[in-house]
Amino acid sequence: MHSSVCCFSGYRPEKMPADMAEGSPAFCGMQQRLRRAIRQASDGGFRHFLSGMSRGFDLWAAEIVLELMREGCPIDLWSAIAFPGMQEYWEPEWKQRYDAVLAQADHVFALYDRYEPDCYTARDRFLVEQSGACICFFDGTPGGTAYTVGLARRRGLDIINLADPQLSLFENETITRGSAP
Repeated sequence: MHSSVCCFSGYRPEKMPADMAEGSPAFCGMQQRLRRAIRQASDGGFRHFLSGMSRGFDLWAAEIVLELMREGCPIDLWSAIAFPGMQEYWEPEWKQRYDAVLAQADHVFALYDRYEPDCYTARDRFLVEQSGACICFFDGTPGGTAYTVGLARRRGLDIINLADPQLSLFENETITRGSAP
């Protein structure tokens, strides 16, 4: 676990709540909370933000990290990809976003040379093992985000859950090290 690394975990666009379509008021509110959470994590000593680079929350978070970097925030973007080419079958818009983010990442970790049955689970473990905190969007839906957030809780990472701010450290204004909801 690295006290200066914060990872992201959240849903692909189709698993986000129905009112959370990109550009909607709910989506814009979530992005504002995400931006604030990244700034607060930075103020708390986190310098490296690690994205798993999946469509949806991972890429939205990475794009905000890049925006904050351009604004002078002293942070950088690390990308953990399951394997090179994982975006090959995505919609063109998402491929383009992925390629643009990956080209600007300060570090890229490719966990496998090609697709393997457990490559995404390995990527999720890598995210948690490298991090001291996790900014997530988790509403209880089963899947990869549930696995990643559960692992982060078991390992004692600070968790900032943008789907349920009442239960997250996000509401505390600062990130308290070593505690999890």
